[in-house]
Amino acid sequence: MLSAGKQQHSLFGKKNQVIQDIDHFFDLVSDSSDLFGKLLKVYLRNGKPTDEYEVCLQQLCELETQADSLRRGIKTFLYEKTLIPDFRRDVLRMLEEIDDLIGAQQALAFALETETPYFPKEMHEGLLDLQSIASRCVDHLLLAARAFFRDIHAVKDHSHKVIFFESEADLECTRMKRMAFSSDLELAQKTHIRYFVDRIDGVANMAEDIADSLTIYAIKRAM
Repeated sequence: MLSAGKQQHSLFGKKNQVIQDIDHFFDLVSDSSDLFGKLLKVYLRNGKPTDEYEVCLQQLCELETQADSLRRGIKTFLYEKTLIPDFRRDVLRMLEEIDDLIGAQQALAFALETETPYFPKEMHEGLLDLQSIASRCVDHLLLAARAFFRDIHAVKDHSHKVIFFESEADLECTRMKRMAFSSDLELAQKTHIRYFVDRIDGVANMAEDIADSLTIYAIKRAM
């Protein structure tokens, strides 16, 4: 940990309300990842969308709406009140890309509901493991994003964790696809499983891409 004398000052100084809004926004993104994990467990347990699934999906939609509203408010603040025009574009782009993580999980939840893919029981644990790894990517990305506003020197360490877990997600994704295509399932079922496995892994890939951009933003800010 950096000493108090070496810590980077908050990007917005004493503007506590916008910092609270950004923290709340990141909390919603974290909650959406946890909620999708719960939603996936419900689907696998029942093999189809249920009332419990629909409740989780509705909650996920509400989180997405709240996050969009917060992001728009933060955007307005950045354009009307902030004194950091040089970093305004980077901050807005970062928030928009992080917001896309909720959208990706929401879209995947709707796809599960409408397409009702079949997942053999022996694949359930692997699917949940893959989702858990993707969720850890998101969690470390959010730590990096929070650090960007408070302690710029910590961004690199958290971003490195995103890269590590994204690699783990790729390995699990490949393992799951090999399991599917070596099974006795119909080709259409194998292809359907591959589609959903790739989309879960895609959340980890998105988190890595955002972490890469965030590292560059942090270097620019530290110059």
